[in-house]
Amino acid sequence: MNLEAITVQSMLQRMSRGEAFTILDIRSKSEFQNWQLKGMSLQGVNIPYFDFKENEVNDRLLPETSHVVLISVYDRAVERVASVLQRKGYRVSHLQGGPFEWDDFYIETTIFVNPRMKLMQIHRLASGCLSYVLITANQAIIVDPSRHIEQYLTIAEREHAKITYIIDTHVHTDHISGALALLSRTNARYLIAHGEVRQSELPVHFLKQGTMHIGSIDLHVMILDTEGETGGSTLFVVENLVMLSGDVLTVGEVGIADLQGSAQEWADKLFNVVLRELKNLSDDVVVLPAHFADIQAVNAGGYVGAVLGDLRLGAEAMARSKVLTFFDRPKGFVAALHPVSEEIRDVNLGVQSADRTQAEYLERDIRL
Repeated sequence: MNLEAITVQSMLQRMSRGEAFTILDIRSKSEFQNWQLKGMSLQGVNIPYFDFKENEVNDRLLPETSHVVLISVYDRAVERVASVLQRKGYRVSHLQGGPFEWDDFYIETTIFVNPRMKLMQIHRLASGCLSYVLITANQAIIVDPSRHIEQYLTIAEREHAKITYIIDTHVHTDHISGALALLSRTNARYLIAHGEVRQSELPVHFLKQGTMHIGSIDLHVMILDTEGETGGSTLFVVENLVMLSGDVLTVGEVGIADLQGSAQEWADKLFNVVLRELKNLSDDVVVLPAHFADIQAVNAGGYVGAVLGDLRLGAEAMARSKVLTFFDRPKGFVAALHPVSEEIRDVNLGVQSADRTQAEYLERDIRL
């Protein structure tokens, strides 16, 4: 069979030129729901291989004008489905490397550029993880880095900047942080809030509430501590223009953060932050989170972010209705969402190590 193999990079380049793609994922429904391919101008359809029938393929599911890209880890399944689609006149390719290729692919988007700074969002498509590179006066600050660190080193070299600070807004429990790997390759300082790592021996410089002057910018640090199991989290307001919000504020919903057993307590804190503690910030401040849950959160500029004013309106509406994202969830709900969160947390705290294979296993288990 003559079936084109298409790379992630090629897809994105062609999408930027206006070509329409539809992902036909023939894995199981659970795999599709928990590990989707996400990206601008990209639609995903799930028809599990064993449920696939010719009469299920119609223009409602697969627009005839779209280029169909098949996703599976089984070559024979791809070939069978592709032959059906080609007989119906569809243009069909398969994603080279399958879902694992997409899992390790990142997109870099520049959000702000002015004489004092340049801010880039690094978007890990498969997991919805977001990290940031802030360049100022030939210094690079890396915030919430993912474990594939070469991209940060490449950006710093390209921008003629030295990585001087590596920051985690909180200890991540849904993916492996790249902080320790970056520390082994640079002379940077690792910054995190004290409450997050009080039981760790990481080479940490603890963040303090207040304003840090780095390069040509002011970085206002807001540390949010809670009692009980959660260690809190940190917000960074850059030049009163943008806020790097970690998991404290998400875009599109007030979401479940990397919780450690205090969902109700953290929910209360979220609303207190949105409605009270940030009351002196302008509605125009752009909020940039560490994660996103839905592809609709990617805006027309190609990044995930929203102005604070819109988040305030959403929080007020939810407060009036007394509905919280996880108010009424049963005990153990968060643990069920993050089945290996403790192992990932231990890796990120330096309590245990994980080589590349182990890291891949842990991160994929979180989404399967």
